[in-house]
Amino acid sequence: MGTVAYILRAGMEGLLTPFDWLGPAWGLSLLSILSGIGMLWVVGKTTPQKLVERSRNKMDSAVYEIRLFLDYPKRVLISLGRLMGNSLLYVAYMMPAFVILALPLGLMYLGLETRHGMDAIELNQPFVVSVQLADGVDGRKLSISPSEGLEVTAPPMYVPSEQMVYVRLEAKKETSGTLQVATLGGPAVEKLIITDPGATQMAPDRVSGAELFLSYGPEAELGGAITAIRVDHPPKDNSYLGIPMPWWLWWLILMMVAAFGLKKPMGVAL
Repeated sequence: MGTVAYILRAGMEGLLTPFDWLGPAWGLSLLSILSGIGMLWVVGKTTPQKLVERSRNKMDSAVYEIRLFLDYPKRVLISLGRLMGNSLLYVAYMMPAFVILALPLGLMYLGLETRHGMDAIELNQPFVVSVQLADGVDGRKLSISPSEGLEVTAPPMYVPSEQMVYVRLEAKKETSGTLQVATLGGPAVEKLIITDPGATQMAPDRVSGAELFLSYGPEAELGGAITAIRVDHPPKDNSYLGIPMPWWLWWLILMMVAAFGLKKPMGVAL
């Protein structure tokens, strides 16, 4: 499972990386439009288009009937039943596309969150790195070695009930570094600590196994005594067309605009 997750995540990173060259706003905008086109193509290929269009037309007619017969409660109830029934049919017809799109869009969201949703670690502000250990590993014998520009400001705290070690640090330079972590007699593993506000992508966690499906960042899979290393990044303030909004809302808006704007030229019913 971990290998499959790593391959899928690496593939998505390879897909997203070229858009980084355009800069955050332009790269996200172009990717959003292309995502809408790709989503539209999948819908057209995986759904019964005639049935989708028929159920949508029946939903529209039911809405008009409700507005026309407001003074006739019986007709309104019948129209409401038709609306609900055809809405369920519409969702059922669209379900194959939803299932197929769920994985790539989910992986894309995770990759974009590290690029547009997170900011670099702030200088001279304490932050905590959490180290998850495998069962039976003694966290009291963990070795912590920060690179230049990073400083450990408190002794590591081991919580046996969680098999977790918490390390408090501060960043002194806007030069991203690494934190080396090793168990007694085991090999050292590195965790990127991004403190450069101009960095293209943040690296909030490095994990192993099936957790890779829900992980963020570009780092390779962990294994052995240390199963996960995580650091919380502050959220990034974004604005598009001069309007403050989260990146994912801009992503969804442009995807929907592209999909609905091109559905007729592409011959797809939505």
